[in-house]
Amino acid sequence: MKRFNIILLCIPLVWGSPFQMSSFKSTPLKDIESRIINGEQAVLGQFPWQVAMYFDGNYMWFCSGSVISEEWILTAGHCVDGAQSVRIFAGLVKLDGNVGAVSESTAFFLHEGYNSETLENDIGLVRLSKLLSFDNFLKPITLSEEILDTNVEITVSGWGTTSDDSGVISQMLNYVDLLTITNSECAKAYGDEIFDGMVCAISGSDSVKSPCSGDSGGPGVVNADTNPIHVAVVSFVSNDGCEADSPSGYTRTAFYRDWIKNKTGV
Repeated sequence: MKRFNIILLCIPLVWGSPFQMSSFKSTPLKDIESRIINGEQAVLGQFPWQVAMYFDGNYMWFCSGSVISEEWILTAGHCVDGAQSVRIFAGLVKLDGNVGAVSESTAFFLHEGYNSETLENDIGLVRLSKLLSFDNFLKPITLSEEILDTNVEITVSGWGTTSDDSGVISQMLNYVDLLTITNSECAKAYGDEIFDGMVCAISGSDSVKSPCSGDSGGPGVVNADTNPIHVAVVSFVSNDGCEADSPSGYTRTAFYRDWIKNKTGV
């Protein structure tokens, strides 16, 4: 039985400006969902690598991603799966506010071993048609070369929904600090569908903290305020909901470092 959901949000096919959406519904590709629960609002320039992405395929959906070079965005595999085109907005924290940069793409790279049922190898790349120009509010993030340890604090950020009752993404970029756990501990919640390329995290406090619908593909970062390193990609949460106080699941960046380098040169 599937026990987790991807945290991807579908967008109605009729829409104007991507920052004028008001009706979103979460669509489980695999009983998985994602957003920031009990997080804090980010300020401009705090997460300059974060991008908002509006995908178009047989339907439309929203994901986050991370700038890793002028040409490349790192995201979740389930975000690029089935994508035909995407509009990417960078250098911002408020979706209906000023946008630092806009780019588009029809070039998507889904990991060859991606499994939409188990979310194994849930990692993907977007190659931009227009190169980004960096400044204080738009910068690439360094990718981890070392496998993430246990009981490490990671910062997860995104525009996902902020409660299980909400079907609308947040207009403001939010973030939350979580603690990584062992894969064996995570398997107590999700069974044998936790693979070596995954890592899980919990709130580490009395309040429930988690990504949620719309946070898919976003970054998990260590040393976010000092020497930020990208260590994880937001992948899934419990099928019981984002507020269920279950571990949230991520793709380990370092586990796929060679794959990323072979595709992008980064």
